[in-house]
Amino acid sequence: MSFLQTAKQFLLTLGAPGLAVIAFLDSAGVPMAGGPDALVLFLSWQQPAQVPLIVLAAAIGSALGCLVLYGIGRISGPVALSRFEPRRRAWVTQKMDQHALWAVITAVMAPPPFPMKLIIIAAGVFNMSRGKFFAGVLVGRLIRYGVEGYMGARFGDRAAQVLQTQYPIIFAVLVATVLVVILIRRRRANAELVKRSSLT
Repeated sequence: MSFLQTAKQFLLTLGAPGLAVIAFLDSAGVPMAGGPDALVLFLSWQQPAQVPLIVLAAAIGSALGCLVLYGIGRISGPVALSRFEPRRRAWVTQKMDQHALWAVITAVMAPPPFPMKLIIIAAGVFNMSRGKFFAGVLVGRLIRYGVEGYMGARFGDRAAQVLQTQYPIIFAVLVATVLVVILIRRRRANAELVKRSSLT
């Protein structure tokens, strides 16, 4: 058993605080087999009454871990993005320019192979406000881990299988909701612009 696996087993015995550390390490780029998602499911199954605490611990740990990658992006600038495939990089750049907060929220809600780390680093490269970034990650992770916590408490040892089949649908609904919010905000902004221009 490797050092990381041993450390993960030890942290898991600590419950929610250990999960927060595991989520921090995973989001900071330290490879943790299974990651916090499987642990949220497992702990929620074992301790259904503790689901809110489990979800909150995982979300806060992950948000703090994402600040590490965000910091790397902020320090390294465009060099940090150069590691990624050009087409994917161009797509992320466009999204960050248009809707940085929503891009971050969507990225941390999304299942693999969504390029979450690329968007997190891009947030740093484009100097997104640290507070806004942290809030976006926290909201997205609370939604994702909240779904997983519910699934773990509701379906027990079948939760992982149910989540694997249902999460793409859940994610599609969440993304659709985000898009609707963006559309509403854009229409309001355009209406406000038209109103101001008519007054001048």
